[in-house]
Amino acid sequence: MIDSLLLSLREGLEAALIIGIILAQLVRINRKGLTKFVYIGAILGFIVSAIGGIIGFNEAQEAAESSEELFEGIIMLLSAGLIAYFILWLHRNHGHSSMTKKVTQNTNAIGLFMLSFLSVFREGMELVIFNLTKITESAYTVATGSILGIVIAILISFVVFKTSIRFNLSILFKILGVILILVGGEMFGEGLVKIFEGGEILETLGVAVFIVLSFIIFFQQDLKRLFKNRVVAK
Repeated sequence: MIDSLLLSLREGLEAALIIGIILAQLVRINRKGLTKFVYIGAILGFIVSAIGGIIGFNEAQEAAESSEELFEGIIMLLSAGLIAYFILWLHRNHGHSSMTKKVTQNTNAIGLFMLSFLSVFREGMELVIFNLTKITESAYTVATGSILGIVIAILISFVVFKTSIRFNLSILFKILGVILILVGGEMFGEGLVKIFEGGEILETLGVAVFIVLSFIIFFQQDLKRLFKNRVVAK
């Protein structure tokens, strides 16, 4: 349940903050009347991804009965690949300015509806893929962890946008990113073993390679700044 909670917290926080940024930008440009389309899109995106998750989880459990090891291995490698995608692309392209620009370019009901719907749906389907690696667990446990993570994410986002309290979200995303990398390394190592039956050595090697490479990429900008500051200090 803990893995599902942390993964849903990461994906839920991303989606909630995107919706918050969209709403804040609409208020800023005096288009508050369009906020209802953002809420409708976000709610529908959540409902569709939740239905997809329920159907996908049930189908995955049935499919895994015939070839459980192979199926689990494929899903684990797919999830690890999704995490690698997040590390390589989403981390570099995540930003407040890009989202506010999209809102400014989509100041109509349909555009805002689709923007909010796709933002929530994307994060929801990523969580669905992550949760498919938990098909050996009960659906109740996975659902409980996911719901708790989403609720916490919404509460954090609400506090950030509705009060004077300001969290350092970059640090929070760093922490969640590190956790995601560790989970991804575990998935990658276990996935390799389930498919290729390489034993503990293959699993350890897979985990180590995934985590080391991901950490280097994830902290690349921080390492550059640290090195630059040391050079300047000298």
